[in-house]
Formats: sequence, structure tokens, C-alpha cells
Amino acid sequence: MKKLFLMLMAVAALTFVSCDKGNKGGEGSQATQEEEFKGQAFEGANFTMQFPEWMKTTYTSDGTINAADTTSGEIKMDATFSDFPCKPEDFKRYAENMGANPMFKDYKFDEPVINDNIMTFKGVLGEDAMTCFVVYLGEKAGVAGSFKYPVAKAADAEKVIMPVVKTIQLKK
Repeated sequence: MKKLFLMLMAVAALTFVSCDKGNKGGEGSQATQEEEFKGQAFEGANFTMQFPEWMKTTYTSDGTINAADTTSGEIKMDATFSDFPCKPEDFKRYAENMGANPMFKDYKFDEPVINDNIMTFKGVLGEDAMTCFVVYLGEKAGVAGSFKYPVAKAADAEKVIMPVVKTIQLKK
């Protein structure tokens, strides 16, 4: 009985390994797209990031970048550094407070997606969408921002959000 149990566990483990490998390396997979992302570089006083080549910078300062797509200007991005960052244990409260903010109270926000030190959450108001992000970089370093876009252009905007957000790093 013990041998049968061990054999079943080995088969189950192999199944999980096979499934995991299938999700990582295929052409066009999300992991591949994120690894291949190369964009324009922004280098602020405290953080760096890359953003798509098809966007142009509309404003920068030591701690902020704003950019918009070069064709219509309908897809917009902003990112701002803070030395009082939102910590991962406070991410959900941050998202809740965003929904309670009078400026965004009419948006219908999805549940936040939290992946280690990154949180994203999407809100929709009529034909407009906004995906907010928060990146915790350390006790005194974080970046928060958003991508704003028409719902009709969600596919174009959403495919670059995580690859861009994952490039945000504390400047050394």
C-alpha cells in the first residue's frame, strides 16, 4: 500500500511539473512577452522604468513621468515616486480608498490583483477604463500610477501594463 501511495505521488508530481513547463516557454506566452519587453527608458531621480516605444513623454520631473500614445493620445500612462510607499500589507486598503475617493467614486473597480510587491486594479466608467498600479520598492520607496484608455482600446493597453510595471526599479 505504501509503495502504491508513493507511486501515485510521483505521478502527481510529474503531472504538476509538466503543466508548469507548458505554461512557461511557449511562443507568445505572457512570460515570453514580458521577457521580450523593451521600451523607452525613463530615469528619474529615484526610479527607472521602461515604457512602450509607441508612447511619447508628455511630462517628466525627478519623480514623475506622464506619457501618451503617439497616434491618438487616447492611451495615457503616469507614474510617480513616493518615499512614503504603500506597503504590500496595505495594498487592499489602498484600492478600497481609491474607490472611495470622490474623484473616482463613479468608477466600477475590479478586485485588486496582488503579486508580491505589485498591485494592479482596473476601474471602468462608461467608455473609459483605468488600470492603477502600485509597486513597493522598499521602506522608503514606491511608485504608483495608472494607465487610462478607452474601453475599446483595452486590448492594446492591457497587454503592456504588467510588462511596463515590472520594469520599475529603484535607482541605484
